[in-house]
Amino acid sequence: MVRMKYKLRQQAVSLRQSGYSLKEISQALDIAKSTASLWLRDIELDAKALERLQTVVRKGQLKAAQNKREKTNLLLQEFKSDAERYLEKIDLNPDMMKICCAIIYWCEGGKHDQVVQFTNSDSNLVATFLNFLRKGFDIDEKKLRVCMHLHDYHSENKQKEFWSKITAIPKTQFIKSYQKKNTGKRSRKDYQGCIMIKYYDVKVMRELLAVGQAFLMKYRGVR
Repeated sequence: MVRMKYKLRQQAVSLRQSGYSLKEISQALDIAKSTASLWLRDIELDAKALERLQTVVRKGQLKAAQNKREKTNLLLQEFKSDAERYLEKIDLNPDMMKICCAIIYWCEGGKHDQVVQFTNSDSNLVATFLNFLRKGFDIDEKKLRVCMHLHDYHSENKQKEFWSKITAIPKTQFIKSYQKKNTGKRSRKDYQGCIMIKYYDVKVMRELLAVGQAFLMKYRGVR
């Protein structure tokens, strides 16, 4: 038994001096990692062994990161499937669309003017807000206006084409763009700029705020 232990230890030392990791050694010799650590704590490695060991460690780190990403992606996919299932149960009638529109507006819309004013750079959120506004309220499409907030690296014609398609608002209803100052430190690739939607109807604006406030008051959890 002692002789076998001595032989295993010598094999462990040889592997360590060749740049093998403690995990590799414990698996190769079928010994506990803690035992390998105890036997090899005083072993010094030459440059070649260190290079191999560092390569093994890097590969292990990359593999661990990949496994983490895969687990995260699986979890996100589960959340997405759950969300799609929840949404299938919702009846999006005009009243519900009005409530959804009001909640979005309460979070992102202007509240101190006589006009509906919604500003955002998220094209999905902009399109969803307008969809709910159109289906939840009886609006006059001719009263809609769009003001683009662009950096100097944007093409105004290109961005107008993009946002007109997203909003389904004719380019003729776009007003003069606002040019935002750019520090020059960076330009965000695929950033389409920010737009302000204006709808000139004080009644709709007040109703949006009233519905949003009523929703929050009813469901804030305070009785």
